Amino acid sequence: MSSLINFLNPKLKPSVESDAVCEDGYTAANLIADDVEQLERGFMCFAVCKPPIEIVFDFPKAVDMKVIKLWPSCGALRSTAFELHGRHDGIWERVAFVRDLGRGVDSVTFCYQSDYNSRSSSNSEQSEKVFFFKSAHKILASTNSVKVVIRATERCPPVLRKVQMWGLPARSLDKADRELVKSIWSEISDPYGQRDAAQTPTGQRSPPRHVPELREQSTLSIPEEFLDSITWELMIFPTVLPSGKVVDQSTIDKHAEEETKWGRQPSDPFTGLEYNLQRKAILNLALKARIEKFLMEHSEHFKAVPRSLGTSRLRRRHASQFASSTCQPGQFSPAAGTYSALSNAYKQQQRKSRATATATSSSTAASFGGSPHSPPAAKRARHSHHGSACATVTSATTSIDQAIQQALQKVTRFSQLAANSSAGSGSAGGAPASCINCRSAQFGYEIRTCRHLVCRECLVLLSRDQQCVCKVFFRGADVERYHKLDP
Repeated sequence: MSSLINFLNPKLKPSVESDAVCEDGYTAANLIADDVEQLERGFMCFAVCKPPIEIVFDFPKAVDMKVIKLWPSCGALRSTAFELHGRHDGIWERVAFVRDLGRGVDSVTFCYQSDYNSRSSSNSEQSEKVFFFKSAHKILASTNSVKVVIRATERCPPVLRKVQMWGLPARSLDKADRELVKSIWSEISDPYGQRDAAQTPTGQRSPPRHVPELREQSTLSIPEEFLDSITWELMIFPTVLPSGKVVDQSTIDKHAEEETKWGRQPSDPFTGLEYNLQRKAILNLALKARIEKFLMEHSEHFKAVPRSLGTSRLRRRHASQFASSTCQPGQFSPAAGTYSALSNAYKQQQRKSRATATATSSSTAASFGGSPHSPPAAKRARHSHHGSACATVTSATTSIDQAIQQALQKVTRFSQLAANSSAGSGSAGGAPASCINCRSAQFGYEIRTCRHLVCRECLVLLSRDQQCVCKVFFRGADVERYHKLDP
């Protein structure tokens, strides 16, 4: 019955009526109640009531009824005979009945013989199957009301512990009404979307991420800052966690899926702290731009480069969160608004190029106007427009790299060592910066106590004694990532 709908669910707004006098707290409304405790009570008539007792269920829309299941006992009280009626063209007609139910029968299931599967009856509870009449299809295929009649009991008042009526929206309904009912039921039966997640193949926790792979003959060295801190793979959407670690967005999604399986909320993979408004993952736009530039410049070394450029709602949302959470109103912070600084620098350069092109075109037009062989006005306009477009494209292509460098140099974590600070990094004179221990240019960390740069391997060795080569002690909190800029 996984594809069928229980139309007695209170979210689908059924109604029930019964003229019988009931015990206090055991009315017919309990059969469709939203409260669990009230639903478990069931229906029970007053002690002096005798069968037959009629209970009528009404539905807001026409229903194609397939299965009706009744639980006839309530404690030691038991009903032993039932009749089902469906209303067709305003007339009630009987569609099924059962009598002389034994004490070992826990429930009764009414269904069509063509839909019956003997293998489905292999359950722990004792359930008796009863088939609808052959003429029941024309009545139950499109009905708004079903009546349950309790015909006999076991020397007790009529009782009915529970009722379920499974079916589909009738074909006579509009397509919009059918889809509405199905969507409501999908939200009831699968409120968290776990059914779609359970249908994914085993071992595949999330959609696969196409990681760029180096060619076999390639000797390209990927900077450590471009690699995921957990999977050690090249990141496509680098995201800064609340703990300060940088991982790819797909790694965060996989961790959230694993946490959901155990009933936990999404959290930081390194600290285990749950995300909130102040503690959340933010897309690192500056690092993403540098990774994309690295991929485009060395695309011949990779088998396939994914298309991660362009705009999307996800990146625009992260960009707005990044700018709004770090910049004060009416004040611009270069260290926080790197993406905004890049956009503003690029826009200012475009305004300057347009102004230069406009001045050039106006001077050209003036010179044409003073000459006896000046071209027509339309041709002069085409010349000026062509010159403006060429100047804009040329200036944009030549200034985009400069705008990136200027914007990133204002950021503390993306600053480039000056020539006079080379002594602090372990170099002599104007030599390029290198690791303080192995003199390698592949440094990626900075010890803030002594301002020395180290690579990952040397950092592991120095962390054992917590002492730099210059005999200055440091702690793990004194080490932070250092991002190099192109000279």
